[in-house]
Amino acid sequence: MKKVVLTVMLAMFATVVNAQDNAISKYFEKYVDDPSFMHVNFSGKMFQMISQLEMDNPEEQKMVEESLGKIKRVQVLGKDSDVDGRKMYSEALSMIKGKGFDELMSVREEDKDIRFYIKEKNNKIDELFMVMGGDNEFGMLSIVGDGIDLNMLYKLSKKIGMDGFEELEFLDDKRGG
Repeated sequence: MKKVVLTVMLAMFATVVNAQDNAISKYFEKYVDDPSFMHVNFSGKMFQMISQLEMDNPEEQKMVEESLGKIKRVQVLGKDSDVDGRKMYSEALSMIKGKGFDELMSVREEDKDIRFYIKEKNNKIDELFMVMGGDNEFGMLSIVGDGIDLNMLYKLSKKIGMDGFEELEFLDDKRGG
């Protein structure tokens, strides 16, 4: 059961309060009541509860506490039909300009663009923001926390066999993983 809960939580990362920038919050709020959009909101309390689950392995316990235990909120917004995804993508990107985000990664895949941004202090992440826009789809993910250790999150994903974090393999080389 613990493995299932962790896998579900980490899947959201693949698809990371002064914390959340007002512009991003307002953008989510703009569409949260629109039934044509998918919206998911997980509070920090849920992640605190998950991080309190007792693991059999002390190393796993530490990984859960250092990654999931520091998350304050996860929000997902998406729509995959009847949407001008390119326009919404540009609008979302314009919201974060000059707000202290650094681009982590960008991907162009067929008819869509995906970008990942982070806000960090002392090599710990306070916010991970992903935006995806295509010809007829849009998606946005915001993970807000208090010093999330991306390396621990990656190691946890490997430990439980979660796919989707392959882009973070450089962390093993960089930190002797």
